[in-house]
Amino acid sequence: MNTTQRTATRYAVRGFEPADQAAFLSLYETVFGHERSRDWFRWKFRENPYADHVPIVVATVDGEPIGFRSFFAQEMRIGGAVRTAFQPCDTMVHADHREQGLFGRMNEHAIDRYADGPPSFFFNFPNENSKPGNLAHGWQEIGTVPAYYRPQNPVGVLEDRTDDDSSSPATDPRAADGRRIAALADALEGAIATSHRAGDRLLVGSDGALEIERYETPPAETLETVYRRSVPDEIHTNRTASFYRWRFANPARTYAAYVARRDGEPVAALVTSSTDEYTRIVETLPRTLEDVAGLERLLVAALDDHADRGYAEAFGETLPAPLRFRFYPDTRLPLSALLQPTARTLLARDLGDGLGLESSSIDAWSFSRLDLDTT
Repeated sequence: MNTTQRTATRYAVRGFEPADQAAFLSLYETVFGHERSRDWFRWKFRENPYADHVPIVVATVDGEPIGFRSFFAQEMRIGGAVRTAFQPCDTMVHADHREQGLFGRMNEHAIDRYADGPPSFFFNFPNENSKPGNLAHGWQEIGTVPAYYRPQNPVGVLEDRTDDDSSSPATDPRAADGRRIAALADALEGAIATSHRAGDRLLVGSDGALEIERYETPPAETLETVYRRSVPDEIHTNRTASFYRWRFANPARTYAAYVARRDGEPVAALVTSSTDEYTRIVETLPRTLEDVAGLERLLVAALDDHADRGYAEAFGETLPAPLRFRFYPDTRLPLSALLQPTARTLLARDLGDGLGLESSSIDAWSFSRLDLDTT
């Protein structure tokens, strides 16, 4: 047996087994640099209400797992029908076993297994490394979904320099520089925050009939009520109270919600996920953006509450007028000159139902960050 044959026979591809979980979490940390817990795995895969199994394909060498092709099960609304879709995610191969065709073999295994559904289709936003492999196995490029950023507190660089100088002796000139920079940063931060607040409030009307409520835990039933007021025609994740309860149970994220009520009835809602560095607008309702007044009031409230974050981020059709509230797409100037674009290219692949999604346009889809497996 030659070397090529011997190497090929060492590798195998199979479905997920319970004993693979530890290897999955270990390789995830190695490849992506983030630690994920057993609770996270249980939430994302074992307790996912839209799959009756753990939808992960495993590549092994001599029986040991060294690669995974995972799928995030979702319930998607297409016109008046609801279909199950799988979003490929968390794809990884150990560095010692790359360039052996394992990504393609895991793809082929998944396509064969799910050819007759469910799911009805795959869709995802692959990075540049995995995009060619998807296209080679039947995925079609649909279009680009933009990401938007709003600078909230651009004094972080000054604060970082202050931190660097803080360990210097008091007699060191760098210590004096640090104190001056700290004072400047404090002054700038206050001025920028005040400017943002004043500008935001000028953009929204003073509708006294709107009552704004804040929630530490997103209220699932209320969110479904607002969603049902105006369900969009575009392809999107189907929103139900059970979906929201499961989706916001992600142990790797923290969420907060804002609800606008008029005469006691919820008319708009917004959900954020935040870290010390940034805040993300992950969901806005109604999805058709009809009640702009209520949604804009919630956006101003959320931005005000997170004025100390470095930036705010939104994705897809989340905001009624991004530029109006100084959210800029990272695919255009000025941000395109400063940032590596994070806009996502949507790919889709039909399976057994023949829905024709591979020939759809990007305008036929509607996304917020809540539609992404990473949120």
